[in-house]
Amino acid sequence: MRDFRIAVGNSLKGKIGEHWFFLQQIADTTNIIKQKHSEQDYPLNTELDRLNYFFSAYLNTIQSLKDSCQTTMDVDFSWSVLSPTYGDFIFYCRNAATHDGYHLINAGKGIKNYITGPLRRIDGRGNVVEFDPPKEDILTLCWNLSAEALASIGCLLKREGGKIPVTEEADFRKTNEALLTSDFIPDEIKRMIQTNKESIEASFKGLKIDVVSQTLHAITLVEKLIADARIS
Repeated sequence: MRDFRIAVGNSLKGKIGEHWFFLQQIADTTNIIKQKHSEQDYPLNTELDRLNYFFSAYLNTIQSLKDSCQTTMDVDFSWSVLSPTYGDFIFYCRNAATHDGYHLINAGKGIKNYITGPLRRIDGRGNVVEFDPPKEDILTLCWNLSAEALASIGCLLKREGGKIPVTEEADFRKTNEALLTSDFIPDEIKRMIQTNKESIEASFKGLKIDVVSQTLHAITLVEKLIADARIS
């Protein structure tokens, strides 16, 4: 379990980047829709489909970040803590998109696109659940949600990040040994590792990966990108 928690922690920085990638795709697609509206270049079916595809992937990155934080820090991280404003909505709409196959963005007004409700999904007991989406247009919703969720993740890391298992010298040695038996490493590389094994392992002494600092830096970067994008 310790090795798994280390691996999940090491992936947090990349998950923050993945979240930004899909958020940026939503922003770019929204701008394309705006431009095509201004040029009266219709229809917009392709762009609206892409907006739904990217929104679905965007929601999954939020679920992934929530679960990853819980796993690597071994803490409870509820939807209401992750996003006090949008937590319940994310829970229901991600399930609706993933399990029930909904395309959630279903309305437009002028150059803006919305999720209108009430939305319905079947819960784990077979009951139909209705929920109302936020009133913001989809891009504003995503900007606000990302800002809130990233701030909550940052606070959690500062408070509980010390619970993430630290990669130690023995872990690097284990990884080095695994390379020698991997089918994906060319034989000449394996020979080079074996020849230089002593010096490679000596380089592991005192080496540490500061997962918390790396992830907080990634969050700060994305928060700045969001702030810049909102005023551009």
